[in-house]
Amino acid sequence: MTLTAAVASLAGALLVGLLVGAQREESHAHPGLRDFLLVALSAGACALLGNPVIGAAGLLAVTTMLAVFRTRETEPVGITSELAGVTTFVLAYLAASPQLPYGKPLAIGTTLVVVIFLEARQRIHTLVRETITEKEFNATLAFIGVVLVIYPLLPEGDFGPYQFFSPRQVWMFVILISSISYLGYFFEKFLGPEKGLFYTSVLGGLASTSAATLHFARLSRQRPQDTFGLWRAFIVSNTVQFPRTFLLVALVSRNLALACVWPLAAMLVTGLAGAALLRRLPHKTPEPVEIKPENPFRIAPALRFGALFTLIVFVSKAATGALGSSAFYATSLLGGLIDVATVIAPASDLLRSNGLTTATAEIAVLLALGSNAALKIVFAAISGSAAFTLRITAMFALWAAAAAATWWIGFKISPGI
Repeated sequence: MTLTAAVASLAGALLVGLLVGAQREESHAHPGLRDFLLVALSAGACALLGNPVIGAAGLLAVTTMLAVFRTRETEPVGITSELAGVTTFVLAYLAASPQLPYGKPLAIGTTLVVVIFLEARQRIHTLVRETITEKEFNATLAFIGVVLVIYPLLPEGDFGPYQFFSPRQVWMFVILISSISYLGYFFEKFLGPEKGLFYTSVLGGLASTSAATLHFARLSRQRPQDTFGLWRAFIVSNTVQFPRTFLLVALVSRNLALACVWPLAAMLVTGLAGAALLRRLPHKTPEPVEIKPENPFRIAPALRFGALFTLIVFVSKAATGALGSSAFYATSLLGGLIDVATVIAPASDLLRSNGLTTATAEIAVLLALGSNAALKIVFAAISGSAAFTLRITAMFALWAAAAAATWWIGFKISPGI
C-alpha cells in the first residue's frame, strides 16, 4: 500500500470518529469527541495492518475500556455512548480496510445514518412511546413480515396452465395493496385527512393505480362524507398513470412514444384540470377521523385482490393462447386488465418486426388503458359507494373523450402512419 492510500484510509476512519464524536459532544455525552477520534484512529491502524487477530484484539480492548468506564458511572444512564463507541470502531475499521474497495463509502454512509438516529433520539422516543400505539406497532411488524419475510420465500417462475400463476407477481400486488393502505393510514394520522389523501394518491399513482383506486373505494364506503375528497385523490393518482405510461413506452419504442404522446398528454391535462377544479370548488374539508389501531395493516382486501388478479391473468393468457397474436386488439384488452405495461412490450416487439403498424400499436395501448379503467370501475362498484363509483366513471369518460379526440385528430393529419 502506498503512503497516499494509507493516509486516505486513516482519513476515512477519522471521519467516522469525527461524525459520531461531534454528535456525542454536542449532546454533552461521555465519551466525547476526542475519545471517539482515538477509537476511530485505533480501528484505522488495525485495519491497515491487515491482521484480523489484531483487529479483534483492538475491538476487545476498546469494548473493555468502555465497560470499565461504564462501571465508574454513579448515576444510572443509558449505554448509547458505549454502543456508539463500539460501532465507531467497527465502521472506522471498515472505512480503512484495504481489502474492501467499497468499504469507505459504505462505512461513511452508515455512519451518517447512525448519527441521524442519535440526533433524533428525543423524536424517536416520543414516536415509539407516545405517538405509536401497541396495536399500530404490531401491525407494522406484520407489514414488515409480508414484505421482507414471505416474499423472499415464494418460488420464482410461472406455474399452472398457460403459466398463469406467478407467486411472486401475485404477492407483489398484495404488497402494493397493503402498503398503500398502511402508508395512507399514517399519512392521515400525521398530516391530516386532506394532505394525507393527497400524498396517498401520489404514492398510489406511482405504485399501482388499481391498488390506489381500490383503497379509495373502500374508504368511500367507510366514510361517505369524504366522497368529494376521495374523488379528487382518485383523479390525482390516476393522472400520474399517464406520464408513467409514456415513460414506459419511450423506453421500449421511440416511434410508439411519438404516436402516443398526444392522447396521453390530453389525458394528463384533463386529469390535472379536473383535480385543480375540484380543489377550487366549494367543498367540505374532510373531518378528522378517529383512526382505529387495527387499521394500518389490512391483509384480507389485499388477498382478495391477489386472487382476482390471478383469475384475470389466467383468463387473459388462456384467451391469448386461443386467439393468437393476430387478434392483437383483443389480447390488448385482456392485457390491460392486468397492467398496461403487459401490452407495451409485445406491441414494441411487433413494431420492430413489422408485425403491425404504429397506429395499431397506439390503439392497442389506448385499449389497454380503457380496459384497465373498466376494471377499476368494477373494483369501485364492488368495494366502494355508489356515489364514488359514479364520479370516477364520469372522470374516466372525460379521459376517454380526450384520448379519442386527440387520436382522431392525429389520424386525420397523418392517416398513413
